Amino acid sequence: MAYNNILVAIDGSEVSNTLIKKVVAFAPDSHIDILTVVDTTGGGYFGSIAMNEDVVYQMEQTAEKAINESFDYAKSLGHNDVDIHVRFGSPKRVIARDFPKDHHNDLIVIGETGLSRLQRAMAGTVPSFVTQVSKVDVLIMRTFELLL
Repeated sequence: MAYNNILVAIDGSEVSNTLIKKVVAFAPDSHIDILTVVDTTGGGYFGSIAMNEDVVYQMEQTAEKAINESFDYAKSLGHNDVDIHVRFGSPKRVIARDFPKDHHNDLIVIGETGLSRLQRAMAGTVPSFVTQVSKVDVLIMRTFELLL
């Protein structure tokens, strides 16, 4: 099956470029939407944080920097059919439901989690939620080789 409209969900870590590189190699003629989601739900892995304007602004600036770097990286690989997006809300819901519905993606690519077992048990993982809820195909790419 050929995928024509791929969503690559990134978090701004060094893993983001690995995902983009793999997607460009996997589907060189596809349109790629690179998405990062600013989590404005106020939830963390072990509690909540106070969400004020300064915190949201800093999170937005970090997301903009990450998404622009990812765009530049995709272009440096020679992939010209790329759009970048920053959304606000719950990363799980935006990646699994909202964004693919609005942009008609036929594949979601996401990296495996870097959380510990305890963190996964407490908060769940975005990849796990996306695979359970999404109405389109989901590909979870292994990225652990960066950590070795």
